[in-house]
Amino acid sequence: MKDRFKYGKCIFTNPNLDNINEMLEMMNDPEIQSMLTTHPRTYTYEDEVSWIKSNQDKDCFSTYDANTLDYIGNGGYNEIDNDRGEIGIVIRKQMQGKHYAKDIINGLIDYGFNILNLNEIYAIVFSDNIKSLTCMKELGFTEYDRDKNVIERNGNKVDDIYLSLKRK
Repeated sequence: MKDRFKYGKCIFTNPNLDNINEMLEMMNDPEIQSMLTTHPRTYTYEDEVSWIKSNQDKDCFSTYDANTLDYIGNGGYNEIDNDRGEIGIVIRKQMQGKHYAKDIINGLIDYGFNILNLNEIYAIVFSDNIKSLTCMKELGFTEYDRDKNVIERNGNKVDDIYLSLKRK
C-alpha cells in the first residue's frame, strides 16, 4: 500500500488488490448500492480488478484508518471537466457511523482545490440519503439543482440533489 496523502484520521492510497474482498463485499451490498445508483448490479472479482487497474493513475483512492490501517472504502473524483470536479465516496458498512466521511470528503476537497487546482467541487446525492446530505452541507456544500423522482424507494419518490462547493 503506497500512501498518496493523509487527511485527518484517513490515509488515501492508490486502489489496490490488498482489500479487494472487502471492496467486493461493499460494492455488492444492496443497502450500499441503493445509495449509489439507480441501476443495481452484481460486481465480479474481475470487475473490481479492472476498476483497480483503470484507476491507478486517476484521482480515485482507497481509504484506510491512519491508526489501524483498516480499509474504510473508496473516494475520489468521478469526473473532472476543466476546473470543476465531481466527488463520490463509498464506505464499508462496518466502517459507517465512525465519522470517516468528513475526513474523506475534506481530504478530497483539499486535494481538489490544492492539487488539481479546481474552482468548484460538486456531488450528487439521493434525497433520502440524509447522513450524506447533512455531512455535505456541514462541510459548506450548497444545493444548486435537483432532478425530481429519479427512483422510487419504499413508496417514496427520491430526487437527485446536486451540491456544490466553490473555491474561496
